[in-house]
Amino acid sequence: MKKLITLSLGIFCAALFLLSGCSGQSADEYAGETITSLKEGDASSFSPLLEAGLSDVSDDFVLQCPEEIKEPYLELLQDAFASIQFQVEPAKERNDGIYSVSITYTPVDLGETVRSTNEETATDPPSADFTETMLAVLKTDSDLIKNAPASGTETTTDLKVTETEDGFSIAEEDLLTFLKSALPGFMEPYSTFCELYDMRDFLISYLDASFKGEVTQFALHTGRTEEEAYEWYQAETFDPPEDLSEAYIPGYQEALKNIMKQCVYTVGIPRKDAGLFSYQIDVAVTPNNSLADAFHEFEQGTYYSIDEVSAGLVTALEKYAAAPTYGTETTVTVPVNMETLMNADQEGSDLASLAVTILPLP
Repeated sequence: MKKLITLSLGIFCAALFLLSGCSGQSADEYAGETITSLKEGDASSFSPLLEAGLSDVSDDFVLQCPEEIKEPYLELLQDAFASIQFQVEPAKERNDGIYSVSITYTPVDLGETVRSTNEETATDPPSADFTETMLAVLKTDSDLIKNAPASGTETTTDLKVTETEDGFSIAEEDLLTFLKSALPGFMEPYSTFCELYDMRDFLISYLDASFKGEVTQFALHTGRTEEEAYEWYQAETFDPPEDLSEAYIPGYQEALKNIMKQCVYTVGIPRKDAGLFSYQIDVAVTPNNSLADAFHEFEQGTYYSIDEVSAGLVTALEKYAAAPTYGTETTVTVPVNMETLMNADQEGSDLASLAVTILPLP
């Protein structure tokens, strides 16, 4: 970590954003030194800004921000802020001990600076891992900020500086508003890529819930409780054939669950189409032919009673649950949009077709 800048008459405590100046300063000198400390001090001073940005987008994504990317993200924010020239006007006293200090500057439009490069990178991300991709993106974006930052429109912010027993302070919310104004679009790198990886996570969670009964992440994506998501997984899927003897129903259901749990698929990084919610996602599938093979083998047998039929079916399913058979890997491109999701359970829909590719039916 970079060493904190020691002010000539005190210490700037940016981590709390409750900033206290020292006697002998004027309010505008304190504001100027605060800006200098933000530019040259520890990048953790921008943590409240990043956390506020993450909070603002938290309703849009299930994925959480990886801890590994926070430090380079803070350094990116500081690099952008450090490139701005600020003009601090003399303080004006508004009330007893409360001053207004006008700060004039041209914001760095971080979003505009990185948008085109990030969108190009998003068409072919460097890694299937969200953290690895974000680390690469933040490095590239930091170079863009240092070399050619996009400017916004000159603006003036009036900072409220309050005199305290020890000097001066700037309230956390006021400094946060100032930083947001100076760095518009500062969440662009995160939002651009979290959107893609969050959608990938959704499709993985949908498939894992559908085939493997792993419902925790799917519940988060769909606003269900885990109990509700598990009920969704079980609904109709494991209903036995009507004429199956009751004694064989548990074996039938357990064998079918075990076959489904061994399905193999790998979800790629989504490609964003035009529109607010429209993606194309490649899914690499190795078809699990166990169910079809089990029924084919069962159909070759000769049975003289319902119990024999039931036993033959369950025996075949248990055989392939213990030793699944697979086809040749293939790639299926799945469109994911509102229509896709609304029709997911309908026969012939995109997601239903993907499911049949993953587990061909007899």
